[in-house]
Amino acid sequence: MNSANITKFLVEMIVMMNPLGSLSIFLQLTKGFAYKRQRIIALHASLAMIIIMFLTLWTGERLLDLLGISLSSFRFAGGIILLLMGLSMLQSQESSVNHSSDDNAAARESESIAVVPVALPLIIGPGAISTMIITVNDFSSTAQKLCLSSICLGLALSMGLLLYFAQPIARFVGASAIKVITRIMGMVIMSVAAGMLSEGLIGLIPALG
Repeated sequence: MNSANITKFLVEMIVMMNPLGSLSIFLQLTKGFAYKRQRIIALHASLAMIIIMFLTLWTGERLLDLLGISLSSFRFAGGIILLLMGLSMLQSQESSVNHSSDDNAAARESESIAVVPVALPLIIGPGAISTMIITVNDFSSTAQKLCLSSICLGLALSMGLLLYFAQPIARFVGASAIKVITRIMGMVIMSVAAGMLSEGLIGLIPALG
């Protein structure tokens, strides 16, 4: 696993987690909450992200084998999910794949929203999970998994820090900048989706290669 592979995984995960878009939705979900409670949720969400990502990296491959799902079909399905996410982001809309109006209702009724819906599926959604499982299949040695785990640990802690200081960051960046960055990330996600779809299709129908 070289530096190019590490950079590719890091960039893809940052795009899938959509930090500024997630921050905006986090503020909507915690609107009216006390500042202290909002920060506690951010810390708990960060811990939940670490657990979810580690479980995905170390058990995701086995789960696919257990369910009899081929990597090619998983790549193809993941590509479709990313395509839908990218389209929503290009239009500056909240993707229903990662977040829906039902999540807002659940957040209002729940005492703790750190795990669901903040950590999962808002930040660690289907796109991020697909990316992790596909990457760990290509780099499956223990040393490589440890490397990927350390990257995910850094991402989860960084995301937790972003949510912890959500209000001042949102004021500093501004709503317009968040929308522009979200659209750019949408284009990147659609590019990744195109690659996953083509690789998955070739794997399912080798004659196309």
